[in-house]
Amino acid sequence: MEILSRIISHTPVWIFALFAFLVFMGARRLRTTVQQMGRVWLIPGVFIIWGLYGLVTRPGPLGPVLLDWAVGAIIGLGLASLTTVRIEVDRERGLVRQPGSWVPLVRNLFLFGSHYVLNVMAATRPELHDTAIALDIGVSGFSVGYFAGWSWGFIQSYRRAPEVALAAA
Repeated sequence: MEILSRIISHTPVWIFALFAFLVFMGARRLRTTVQQMGRVWLIPGVFIIWGLYGLVTRPGPLGPVLLDWAVGAIIGLGLASLTTVRIEVDRERGLVRQPGSWVPLVRNLFLFGSHYVLNVMAATRPELHDTAIALDIGVSGFSVGYFAGWSWGFIQSYRRAPEVALAAA
């Protein structure tokens, strides 16, 4: 219990705020939502920025860091290509309806939890530091690849989506 208390007390406040935001946004997607087009890009934007930040701030030789990141990005892109983005749009009002799904919540928790656990492991287990950091940079690449692929799929779905009259929630 003391170790858990130390880990939590050394976690920056912004991490808890980000966690709460990601849970909130993921939980909202459990039901069908109608939202402004700009809000659709919040979570992808968070994870793409976080993933790129992880790449540019990671210490060490650029070659191995870039390789770990790129492998993660390719895996994320591949997984995103398997997903289907189903939407309806009201282009005049700039609204999008997305069906409810558990995927966004699980995805958010998986990506956040992976980063958190790997960074805690790197900080608390010196013998696992290098492995945890390499895996974390892979998670950064994965999130960028996944959300880049998801974004491409969303844009393609938007172009094909039927025009419907929607009202903002």
